Amino acid sequence: MIVRLVLVVVPMILFCGTAFSNGALGQGATVSKISGSEILVKDLDSEHRCTIDQIPEELKFSSDREAVIVSGTSYIPVAKLMDCHPTSIVHARIAAPHVGFLSDINLRAGLYASLTPVYVNPLGFVAIVAKIGSDRNIVNLPKFDRKGVSMSKLRMEGSPLMSPTLSLDGRYVSVDLHGCGEGDDLEVVDIRLSQKVRISRDSCLRLFNFR
Repeated sequence: MIVRLVLVVVPMILFCGTAFSNGALGQGATVSKISGSEILVKDLDSEHRCTIDQIPEELKFSSDREAVIVSGTSYIPVAKLMDCHPTSIVHARIAAPHVGFLSDINLRAGLYASLTPVYVNPLGFVAIVAKIGSDRNIVNLPKFDRKGVSMSKLRMEGSPLMSPTLSLDGRYVSVDLHGCGEGDDLEVVDIRLSQKVRISRDSCLRLFNFR
């Protein structure tokens, strides 16, 4: 069952149309690899060169821009990078012991979203939403990795196009949206209720920051 959601949003500080908390970087910020394990974080009026404890496999901000994802399993809070010292090493954190491919993380909500491969050639995935530090998926819906569901069924549900993104408040997850569209209602998942809901484009723009 899909519920049409009437959303009441608590006012938040807006930057370029997207809500951010005090610990997050603005939309103009970038993160890039310099060489080896050294990375560069640039904001509008500052830049920070940091050496981390691994060679980054990928570099991208979490959707709330409070963390930098440095590999399929690891992340670093932005606050740690903005306070790094040239002679010290910043240690990455593992989202969970057996995380597959880390897609997004929300530090304030204590949640991460990841992908688990269910077939190859081409790769197909199902999603996981879990508490940071735990491997247990907390969404009991198709397209998510549920305990007790056969691999053959998960393969039928899997997709190569999944890109799980958490809402800024940590209440919802989008499994395969890549933007808020042009006007139609959009389907997302209420994480706590494990229920599909539909939200308006305006609500989507306030709730999600698709990279």
